[in-house]
Amino acid sequence: MTAYAAPPRTKILLAVTPDNADRLQSILGGHEVVFVKTSQEAMHLLSTDGFGIVILGVHFDESQMFTLLSDIRAHAKYRKVPILCVRGDRRRALSEVAIEGLDHAVKAMTANGFLDLRHFPDDAEGNATIRRIVDYLILIDGDLTHLARAQGHPVLGIEERRRPSG
Repeated sequence: MTAYAAPPRTKILLAVTPDNADRLQSILGGHEVVFVKTSQEAMHLLSTDGFGIVILGVHFDESQMFTLLSDIRAHAKYRKVPILCVRGDRRRALSEVAIEGLDHAVKAMTANGFLDLRHFPDDAEGNATIRRIVDYLILIDGDLTHLARAQGHPVLGIEERRRPSG
């Protein structure tokens, strides 16, 4: 594992379900994490405060993630701010095809990434990996392709697989 420079303390808008909020707030200690419970609260805070990254949960506010993502990107102040979409619902497993579909959909709507938290154990190593992903998004302003090309990072392989062939 390569070392990385942690980003400066960043204000993070956390719009996820309460069951995911506890884990993510713990993982993101050291940053200023603002947890919201509704899309209206999120948009109000986004219009009045500055955030360095937004983390949206698939099931946030009655599954309003896509609507909120669209609303955030429509806001001039947040067109380029990194947005990470997450899923952490432990009650219902989704097929890999469904997960891949969510990944493509959030990226088509200009989010910077999608994480299924179920793929990261809730332990020191799994949580450290999630933290590194968020920190990288903050450090590079969400430009994962740039990071991949600059450092030969495995993300480049993921992005290349997404491109239509032929």
